[in-house]
Amino acid sequence: MAIFINIILPVFGLILVGFFAGRTSILPALAVRGMANAATYLMIPVLLFRSMVGDGSVPSWEPGIVLSYFSGCLIILVVALVLGRLLFSLKLDQLGVFGMASMYSNAALLGLPLMQTAFGTTGLILQTKIIAFHSLILLPVTTMVIALGRGQSGGPMKLIWPAVRDTVSNPIIIGIASGLAWSLTGLGIWGPLDKMTAMLSAAASPTALIALGAALAQSTIRIGREVLEAMTVSVLKLALHPIIVWFLTAKVAGLSAEAVVVATVTAGLPAGANVYLQAHQFGVYVEGAVNAVMLTTLLSVVSITLILTLLHPG
Repeated sequence: MAIFINIILPVFGLILVGFFAGRTSILPALAVRGMANAATYLMIPVLLFRSMVGDGSVPSWEPGIVLSYFSGCLIILVVALVLGRLLFSLKLDQLGVFGMASMYSNAALLGLPLMQTAFGTTGLILQTKIIAFHSLILLPVTTMVIALGRGQSGGPMKLIWPAVRDTVSNPIIIGIASGLAWSLTGLGIWGPLDKMTAMLSAAASPTALIALGAALAQSTIRIGREVLEAMTVSVLKLALHPIIVWFLTAKVAGLSAEAVVVATVTAGLPAGANVYLQAHQFGVYVEGAVNAVMLTTLLSVVSITLILTLLHPG
């Protein structure tokens, strides 16, 4: 109960505030897009920069959490491809989006505020190790599946290069990389700039969560076969994914308790907005992507609460 009151309620409470604001004229669609852009392009990168710089010491980048987490993602992708074909007769390009929704977490807009609330700076630093490779690994893989399903040719690099290019130019990745680079100097952050970036960082979580809630309010779940598909994605994303990641981090890699819970919670997050963007970019499985993102977001309060109740050290 304490975990729900102290961690889950504040995070999802702000999402609910955004949801109700998004249903009114307070936050029209253009304003929601502006808030999301401010969080994604300005506040979250600054938050990650400060987290990486920390006290001026160089952060540890042990590979265990990265290898364990993304091994779990690829296992889920294979399972999703098989189930999507057997249960729903999806084509390969549709399976690419279906599989991405089953393994690609909303690690930025929801994950970062959640980690900050639950674990503070330690949780943020652990999660940056996942976020740094999140899109860099998962977007090219799903892009390849979609491209192969659509009969595109030209070699692997030609197919996945746009995804790689967009990932390395992502402001969140830039925030992590620049923070890591600056930490190598050991200089810390100049006083006035430190205060200014602290204020921006403090605004990151509430802005991101309110924008997420408002975006949900302005979307609708499509009724039809896509709902059954979204329910299957929800089981894979919110139940099987965290179980596999927990097993790999705790039992196979033997990581620390904090690393295990951060990786497991990240796996139990809902599908990220990039799932919809990928579907929209290729013009495939768009309604299914919208349903998957919405339904997993609504149900994630259950998965996250359960994971934190079982694994949170507090």
